[in-house]
Amino acid sequence: MIRRFVCGAALVMLAAACTRPTSGRPVAVLDATTGTTPVTTTGERPFPTTEPSYPSSTSYPTTTTSGPPLTIANRKVITTPPACASFVTPADIGRLTGTTAHAEPEDKGFCGYTLDRSGTPAGVALIVLNESLDAQNTEPTTFEGNSAYRLSTVDTTCDLRVALTDDQSVKYRVLWVSLVLSGPSEPVCGTVEKLARHVFGKLPGG
Repeated sequence: MIRRFVCGAALVMLAAACTRPTSGRPVAVLDATTGTTPVTTTGERPFPTTEPSYPSSTSYPTTTTSGPPLTIANRKVITTPPACASFVTPADIGRLTGTTAHAEPEDKGFCGYTLDRSGTPAGVALIVLNESLDAQNTEPTTFEGNSAYRLSTVDTTCDLRVALTDDQSVKYRVLWVSLVLSGPSEPVCGTVEKLARHVFGKLPGG
């Protein structure tokens, strides 16, 4: 449920998030199989003259090669993504967002939550340990002394991407926290920073 919502309504608001391909969840749909006139010979089955193209999936922001070097004051080394509940629980999400949070099935560092108030949908929260960092169309900032990038498209959405290490041999180098929240009690980016700080403090240092 959450992946369809995130790549639909939510990530329309999260702008760069679903156009940002990296190793992850939202899926970009490519052109269908190309049709060509078959070439036939007597007594043989027809075969297409070109190799068909197949859909491929993409997700999460891609690495950008331009820009200044990353600043890493608090290094985190994550080679295997820990279980979501080891660094944040639905109760934590609910407390920080002022909602009731329901966890979606996790998958390799992808932690998704649907949010509601008194049974009424209020938004979604995503916490992703990602392999690469996309700074395109974002505002540079710092987080816990590390390079970070923020994207806020409307009052109800915010996206924060925090560099965890500049070591390219480490698989998971980015903490990516996104929040879509209706009726927030404070600016959404303030809530995202609180949520990111909670998670960041639980990640293993290096």
